[in-house]
Amino acid sequence: MKRPLTRIWAALRRRTVLTITVAVVLLAVVATGAAEYTVRHHIQSRVAKAAPGLGDEVAVGVAGGSALWDLAHESIPRLDISSDDARVGRLSQVRVRARLDDVRLGGTTTVGGTHADVTVSTLSLAAAIRDAVPSVAVAAVTTDPAKGTVLADVGPGGLGQLTLRPVLADGKVTLAVDGLTLFGRSVPTDRLGIGAGGFGPQAGAPKEYPLGLAATSAEVRPDGLHVSLTGGPSTLSDL
Repeated sequence: MKRPLTRIWAALRRRTVLTITVAVVLLAVVATGAAEYTVRHHIQSRVAKAAPGLGDEVAVGVAGGSALWDLAHESIPRLDISSDDARVGRLSQVRVRARLDDVRLGGTTTVGGTHADVTVSTLSLAAAIRDAVPSVAVAAVTTDPAKGTVLADVGPGGLGQLTLRPVLADGKVTLAVDGLTLFGRSVPTDRLGIGAGGFGPQAGAPKEYPLGLAATSAEVRPDGLHVSLTGGPSTLSDL
C-alpha cells in the first residue's frame, strides 16, 4: 500500500506545483500587458500634448516590439501617428498620417526623421474659404485633378466660380487664386476681398511646420488636396 500512496502524493505535489507555476505565469503576463498598455497610453498623451493641432482623436502606435522595452531603453525605433481631425493653419478636419523614426528620449527628445501625408478634403477646403472670406457664401467645392485646381462655387446661389491652385514653394503649400468667374465671365478677385496672394498662412500661425517638416509635393485628387512632407533630425522637448 505504501508504494501506491507514495505515487499518489507525488502526483498531487507535481500537480500543485504546476498549478502554482501556471498561476504565477498568468499573473506575470497580465501585469506585463497592463504595464504595456499604460506605457503606450503615456506616449500617446505626451504626443497629443506636444502637438495639440493633431486634435482630440489622435492615435499613436509603437511599431513592432514592446513600448515598455523601448521606454526603458529611452529609444523608440518608430512612432506611427494618425488623426482625422487635425488643424493646420486655416484648415480643419485634416487627415494626417505621420511617421517619426528613431525617437530618442531623455532631457530633450530627438527625432531622427519624420514623414507625413496630409489629406485636406473638399469639405475642409470649403470651410477654409469661408473662414478666410466670411462675407462670401460658398455653395460647394470640387476638384479638377487633370488641371490641378480646386473649384469653389461662390456667391448667391453659387453663381460665381473661384479657381484655386496649390503652390509649393520653400517647403510650404499655399492656395493661390487662379481666377474668378461670374456667369462665365472673368471678374477681379478683389470683389471677394481676396488678394492676389490667395490663401496664405493664417495670421499668427507658426512660420515653420513642426518637426522641421517641409512639403515635398502637393497634388489635387478627386477627394481633395494631398500633401507629402518630410523632415530630418529635429528635437521635440515636450515629449
